[in-house]
Amino acid sequence: MPIIRTEIVTGEPELVGDVEITPQTQVLKIKIPGYPAGLIWNRPKAVIVRTSDGKENNLPVTDVTRLVVWAMLAGGLLGALAIGLMRRRK
Repeated sequence: MPIIRTEIVTGEPELVGDVEITPQTQVLKIKIPGYPAGLIWNRPKAVIVRTSDGKENNLPVTDVTRLVVWAMLAGGLLGALAIGLMRRRK
C-alpha cells in the first residue's frame, strides 16, 4: 500500500426539484507503515449538476478555507522574517 494516496470520491446524488446535484471531493490519505493511524484530508473538488433533459455541468468549487489558511501561513512567515530582520539591525 502506498504511503501517500489521492483519489476523487463522488458523493450521493441529491434531487432538488428536477435537478440532480452530486458532490465530489478530493481525498488525500497518508498512512505511515507500522502504525494503525494516519491522516485523511478531504477538500471540495466540484459539484455535478444534471438537469431533467440530460444536460450535465461540472461546476468546480473554490476552497476558500484552504486559501485563507495558506494566506495566514504566508503572513506568519513574512512577519517572522520581518521581525528577524529588525532585530538583526539593532
